[in-house]
Amino acid sequence: MQKNSHPSERGQVIVFLVIGLVVFLGFVGLAIDGGMAYSDRRYAQNSSDASSLAGGGEAALYLENSHLYWDDWDCNDPRAYTARAIAVAEAIERAATNGFIIDEDEADGNYVTTECGQDTVGVWNDRYIDVEVFIETTTETSFAHLLFPDVLHIAVDSTTRIRPRQPYGFGNAIISLNPEPCSGHQNGGVYYGNSNVSVYGGGIWTNGCLTGNGHPYIIVDDGGIFYGGEFEPGNAIWDPYPPDEPIDYIMPPSMYLPPTPDCTTSWVTQNEIPRDGTPLEPGLYCLENGLTINAHDEVIGNGVTFYIMGDITINGRATVQISAPVADPDPSPALPGVLIYVPKLDGATCPDQDIVLNGTSDSYFQGLIIAPCANITLVGTGSSDTYYGQIIGWNVIIGGEADTSITYDASMPDPLDTRIELYR
Repeated sequence: MQKNSHPSERGQVIVFLVIGLVVFLGFVGLAIDGGMAYSDRRYAQNSSDASSLAGGGEAALYLENSHLYWDDWDCNDPRAYTARAIAVAEAIERAATNGFIIDEDEADGNYVTTECGQDTVGVWNDRYIDVEVFIETTTETSFAHLLFPDVLHIAVDSTTRIRPRQPYGFGNAIISLNPEPCSGHQNGGVYYGNSNVSVYGGGIWTNGCLTGNGHPYIIVDDGGIFYGGEFEPGNAIWDPYPPDEPIDYIMPPSMYLPPTPDCTTSWVTQNEIPRDGTPLEPGLYCLENGLTINAHDEVIGNGVTFYIMGDITINGRATVQISAPVADPDPSPALPGVLIYVPKLDGATCPDQDIVLNGTSDSYFQGLIIAPCANITLVGTGSSDTYYGQIIGWNVIIGGEADTSITYDASMPDPLDTRIELYR
């Protein structure tokens, strides 16, 4: 059979190959341009973050050294003005080391500015200085400029927030960090039983749910009762009564987390904790597998910090008399004002641990008790001297048939050092 061919069809494959090659090269070019734009944006963002943090760090150091604390904070204070000027100068210098020229002029989009302010949070104010850095730049493209008339434009910004020295958790005596809504009397701050829960010298705060279970009488002598989510009063008596609307604020970690202690030379086992009333030496005690204090044990220690990974159970018939170290003289590696610190376990979902404290009329706990990812349960003792400090946990459950009292003193623990965080 003879095959017919048409000269007019010759070379069509070449046309399709050329078109395909152009499309392919276009995608390659766009991929290269996109990668360049992403890399340039990431570099600009990192430079903006570094500049803002550098300015914030220098300003925070100045505030710390000049002793401008929370209780005498004033944006018109010359020290606040100086801190802001230091932040601007350092931010400009750091940006220059990364190849970006910024100043205080907003006209070209490359600038640094500061803001001093305070937000009302319950009965306290969140005082701060913000260091804001804005960087704009462009990316030269290899292919995209054939489709778009202009170079790719990149704009980034960063804000570092500086807070002066201030109390842990805005000075609240009981803090529940769980922001989830109420669920079966287990989330947030739960007050139960038929007795009194009395708080002196501070307030009650929960990021999420606040609920009453049973018929407790919750009394806050100096401060307020605040919640950030839901309020289920139950049959409890609240004095003062919480506000009708929740506080639109989630307490950030920078407002409650103490520094992580250096446990290098301070690891102990449960068996190394005396149970016969022999006083513990002042200092830091780090335990990896929790702590159980049984009935009739007697644990005594002044000037101690317990850093514990795992559950804690203190039986109601045990006698525990422990107090945190003070700041002067330096108690390192123990933490001034911190009595019990239970850190979040790596990779855990909160709550990851359980702390049950059953005090007696002969027991007392003086200092900060903090477990940011754990359930903390306090069972009433009837003694007003048992808990002297702050209780900070993921969920905090307090009550029972005997009264529970917590006394907060702003000098115990020492206030948080001046702190910075990359705010946004």
